[in-house]
Amino acid sequence: MQSESKAGFRVLVVDDEIALGKNVCAYLEAQEFTTVYADRLDMALNLLEQDLDLDLVITDIYLGSDTEKAGGHIVCDAASRRSPPLPVILLTGKPTMDAALEGLRGDASDFLTKPVNLALLHKRALQAIEGRKLKLELMELTEVNRVLSGILPKAIEAKDPTTGGHSDRVVSYADNLGRRMGVSAEDRKELRLAAQLHDVGKIGIPESILCKEGPLTKQERQVIEEHPGIGYSILEPMVHLPRVRQWVYEHHERWDGKGYPQGLKGDQVALPGRILILAEVFDALATARSYKKAWSKDKIADFFVEEAGHHFDPDLSHIVGEGVRAHGADFFRQEPEAGEPGGKPAQAQLF
Repeated sequence: MQSESKAGFRVLVVDDEIALGKNVCAYLEAQEFTTVYADRLDMALNLLEQDLDLDLVITDIYLGSDTEKAGGHIVCDAASRRSPPLPVILLTGKPTMDAALEGLRGDASDFLTKPVNLALLHKRALQAIEGRKLKLELMELTEVNRVLSGILPKAIEAKDPTTGGHSDRVVSYADNLGRRMGVSAEDRKELRLAAQLHDVGKIGIPESILCKEGPLTKQERQVIEEHPGIGYSILEPMVHLPRVRQWVYEHHERWDGKGYPQGLKGDQVALPGRILILAEVFDALATARSYKKAWSKDKIADFFVEEAGHHFDPDLSHIVGEGVRAHGADFFRQEPEAGEPGGKPAQAQLF
């Protein structure tokens, strides 16, 4: 049975207690839902295999079934195989902990007991649908970010071949240093994206300046210094990841406030942003560019020690300077030692 009502969310209701199933449908339709009803397991599975536009499934757990698995759980499995998966609310008149756990271990999003409180069911239905919507938006955002982080750095490298691989290396350096400094996994995820996109603004800089051999003039330097602002503008659509955009904007700031474009000072730039600043400079020093040869590890180490508290966060600068002097670029690929930032804690003394 299929009931068409006012425009709204579309729900498949599955229950072999026909009176209850129709009652649920009638209540949801009064709340501007559209319902599709099935009173048998095979009918529900057939509907799920069709190309129906559904937002949610509400199903009884103990549908008639010849299998060892409860019918509602079979419906739940079928809903999870849809693309994208459908949320499922399980109903039962025989509540048991095992039934609840089985459903929640699978792909069910909620579990309610009979007799059904229809107002509560309506509330949970809206929550499940909203949760699915947010998941889909996150999936779309993740895919957009994946495409952006893959395409934009390649566009920059195509314009300035001397920076080939720069963004990928900065991602690795920033992520490792962030882990050493105790930056959370979630913050490091955004830091990696910012590192991948940090030079996106160079798309707006003339190639004659980007690829120039030898030092830049004062006017050319001013043009180059526009690239963080250009990148900030390019990334304006990333409304869900404001910190990524901000760290891209800040990647040429300095600890002493003499950087650009804002002249921020000290911890006015968040720790992940300060890590990105240092990782970007390290790669610039350690690789050959059109205007310079690659620096030796000792020269790089000396630079970071000298610039602690000036260009860079002093703690970060000393950690990297000492690490690079001892290990070169391998410092960024090694696991931290016990007692080092990001390392395993020293063995506690037992009493």
